[in-house]
Amino acid sequence: MKNILFYLLVLVLFGGCSSNKKEQSTQTSSDTTQVLFFPVTSFIKGQLLQFDSLQVTPLLIITQQKKVDSNWVKKENIQAFLNDFTSIEINSSNMLPYFTASKFNDQSTDAITFTYRPKKILPNSISLRHWDVYITPQTGQVRKVYMVKQVMLNNQSYTKQLTWETDKCARITTILNLPDGKSNIVKDEKLIWKF
Repeated sequence: MKNILFYLLVLVLFGGCSSNKKEQSTQTSSDTTQVLFFPVTSFIKGQLLQFDSLQVTPLLIITQQKKVDSNWVKKENIQAFLNDFTSIEINSSNMLPYFTASKFNDQSTDAITFTYRPKKILPNSISLRHWDVYITPQTGQVRKVYMVKQVMLNNQSYTKQLTWETDKCARITTILNLPDGKSNIVKDEKLIWKF
C-alpha cells in the first residue's frame, strides 16, 4: 500500500496537478514527459488486499437479459471476477510505446483526469483500448479508475468496461459489438463492498 501511495505522490508531483481555481477546466496536456503512467494494476491489487480486513461480505448484482440476480461473494473469488482487468500490468515501462497520456482538470466534477489512449494501432496481444484515472486534487487520492478492453469470444467482438470506485464498488459491463456498428449490453455486474 505504501508503494501505491508513493506512486500516487510521484504522479501528482510530476503531473503538475494543481487545484488552482483559475485554471480552465478544458486545459489538457498530451506531453507524455509531464504525465506519468499511473500503475493502475498495482493500485487495484492493493485495493484487493484490503478485502482481508473488511468486516462485510461483498454483494454481486448481475443484470443480464433484463433479469437481475444477486449473491454474496466470497472474498477469495473476487480476484477471478476482476481477472480480465488485472491480468495485464499497466505501467510506464510496458505501455509507453503504445499509449499517450493526457490530463484534464475538470472543475465541474472537482477531479483531475488522467486519460491514456493508443498512439498507434495496437497489436493483437493488447486488448486494452484506453483507461482513465480520476484524482481528487485536494487530497491526491484516486477516486475512480475506468478501463476499456476489446475482446473476441466465439468469433464475436465484445467491449468490456471496468469502473472501479475506490473503497466502494466495481462494475464490469460487457457489450456485444454488432456488425452494423450498433452495440448491445449483454451483461452488467456490480460488486459492492461499501453499503
